Amino acid sequence: MGRNEPIISPDDRALFREHVTSGAFTLSLSRSQVSMLTMIAEVGDVHGAHTHRALHNKGLVTTITSEDGRIEYRLTEAGVYALKLAKLADLVNGAPDPVTEELSSLRHQLDAARRGALQLAQDCWNLKARLDRAEYGIEALAAELHGGAAPPKPFIWLRDKNPTRSTAEILKSLDDVSRALKCGA
Repeated sequence: MGRNEPIISPDDRALFREHVTSGAFTLSLSRSQVSMLTMIAEVGDVHGAHTHRALHNKGLVTTITSEDGRIEYRLTEAGVYALKLAKLADLVNGAPDPVTEELSSLRHQLDAARRGALQLAQDCWNLKARLDRAEYGIEALAAELHGGAAPPKPFIWLRDKNPTRSTAEILKSLDDVSRALKCGA
């Protein structure tokens, strides 16, 4: 899910609906709240817990846990529209569009690099697990051929987390990452 895609959940919609229709449709945002909406849309970073809480209570922002366990902030569907209205009212002192696009591009590249690093770490783990099992199997076969006792099994085995992915696929993926790193250096 990309940063610029709004989060659409029934809970967030219910929060927004409850906040704005308690008598008549009303949505008031302070300058700091508009600024935080802009920051979340452009950077995803939040520094004011009180302002974030106010926006969350209005159903305009939500938090998600990224693949690597970090908490990230996203605009809800209502938050996207509120930010668009703030831009129409010229309340947003956000970055010019080319800068915003560059930031968005860099965020996407960073997210892709993080996913690649996570996949790389998992691939290395899986290869190590397979190597450990193969080495034990070789030792056991060698002992059997020479009439000796099988070596003791390791106390702890690494578990291959994706046994359906072939070793050839993993090695190709590692080679692709290596080429990408050399091009980026």
